[in-house]
Amino acid sequence: MKLRDQKSAPSNRRGAHQQISATVLFADMCGSTRLFEEHGDWQARQIESRVLDLLKARTTEFGGTVIKTIGDEIMSRFPDATQALNAACEMHTAIKEDSLLIEFDIAVKIGLQHGPVLVEQDDLFGDAVNVAARMVALAKADQIITTRETVRQLPDDLEQMTRSLGWSRVRGKIEELEIIEVIWQESSSLTQLVSIDQQDELRGLLFARLILEYRGASFEVMPNSHVFSIGRGERNNLVVDQDLVSRTHADIEFRQGKFILVDGSTNGTYVLLENGSRFFVQREEFTLHDRGIICLGQAVVDKDPDLIHYQCVQP
Repeated sequence: MKLRDQKSAPSNRRGAHQQISATVLFADMCGSTRLFEEHGDWQARQIESRVLDLLKARTTEFGGTVIKTIGDEIMSRFPDATQALNAACEMHTAIKEDSLLIEFDIAVKIGLQHGPVLVEQDDLFGDAVNVAARMVALAKADQIITTRETVRQLPDDLEQMTRSLGWSRVRGKIEELEIIEVIWQESSSLTQLVSIDQQDELRGLLFARLILEYRGASFEVMPNSHVFSIGRGERNNLVVDQDLVSRTHADIEFRQGKFILVDGSTNGTYVLLENGSRFFVQREEFTLHDRGIICLGQAVVDKDPDLIHYQCVQP
């Protein structure tokens, strides 16, 4: 069970609340399902408890406050980005060097974000919470992921421990965010990245806009556009009023130079490419290439008036 994004504080909560500037950190244990399968429930729970104890101890050691734990994930708050980053590095180190965990090859992934947060009833709400949750979702095992916005809060010596992973659109944010990895391991174990200028050049060679055509109407999705929503509900950017179509059926997002179809529907989305390849997308993502046809809730059938024709247009 994962911590969910918290966009706003419920109005019916009681007690004092205040808005402060803080760094929110999420640390999530990787591979817990494997532990239960390989070692049984009792030992797996002992391992999880040990990991959480280490994460909590490093939070306290660097001036942070543990907000909550759910399952194998911890959420903490720190006064500033420097304390949070140092705690994150030590969390990784502590787990890798712990004598009781070495044989189990345990790893965690960490995401953090600095910004204004609303503190209420010993919980946190706000944009920084949501972005930090997105960062831990983007992170892989043994990684620390944050944004350029947070890195700007760091002193020069810590900023030098970071590298850019490029730009990505994060749900809930209008503009793309520059995703940053914090390097806490030896550099010899890291893959060399192309420069930012090279990344920008490569992005420029990819698709610049997406054209959708539906029932004689044309819709243009640009890289700097908001998430483009498709579904039966009237508030969608493209409304397909059919019984098999969910109220909010699918979104189209622009990430890393590509247009991504994100299905969240009951009946799924069917995609027919120009070369004849067919794909069924349900509760997952699909990268749109070249040109093709999108059909919501049912397979693509010739002369169906509710087919959505798309074309990725290059610069």
